[in-house]
Amino acid sequence: MRRLAARGRALALEVGGGFWCDLDDEAALERAEKALLARARGKDRDGPVSRWLNRPLSIRLSRWLARLPVTPNQISLFSFGLSLAAAGLFMLGGYPALAAGGVLAQVASIVAACHGEIARLKHLGSDYGGWLDAVLDRYADAFLLFGLTWHLLHAGGGDAALVAGFLAIVGSFLVSYTADKYDGLMRERGGSRFRIGRDVRVFAIFLGAVLNQVFAVLVLIAAVMNLETLRRLVVCRG
Repeated sequence: MRRLAARGRALALEVGGGFWCDLDDEAALERAEKALLARARGKDRDGPVSRWLNRPLSIRLSRWLARLPVTPNQISLFSFGLSLAAAGLFMLGGYPALAAGGVLAQVASIVAACHGEIARLKHLGSDYGGWLDAVLDRYADAFLLFGLTWHLLHAGGGDAALVAGFLAIVGSFLVSYTADKYDGLMRERGGSRFRIGRDVRVFAIFLGAVLNQVFAVLVLIAAVMNLETLRRLVVCRG
């Protein structure tokens, strides 16, 4: 560096409070990688399932994906494809396909978390990418819940299955729709930002499918998501 500076080929840049570290050997590279991955966890709006289950797994997956020429948008599309496949398995009927679909839905949720992590690691974040990810998540939720409803109908669920499925889909959309407004208000007020969001919803789908309790999980999602939406409306009004 001294020789480069003597030739006028080394520049000093003020990084302020930005992240930086010296990379002198393999050990330093490993420390830097771990530090960057820890920073990539990022989201302070993670729900309980995301914080304690999805993130610890997705961060390991992102460590591998960071070495590949993949983009955050490609990860979002792949996760959406996994959710579509899970919904298709739900619609096939039978417990083996139902259980496999539940596992695949949870895997898709873990993969989805890699979108933001890779965006931060590779500095590829964009407003469009975040918007695309959110839109695909809403489509995925609708297909997964519709798949469960279809499964229940063909298993003899009747009108109750339709009502439960409809309310579950409506509740999931409204919870997502009210999330930004609610989170912004909680930041201003300094209140609790405990979230019941997509991570909880997909994990409930996973459990309901694996335990073969489809009607119960649709009723649970419908009740929890719509009640959470009503709670947010009350809190934000105050």
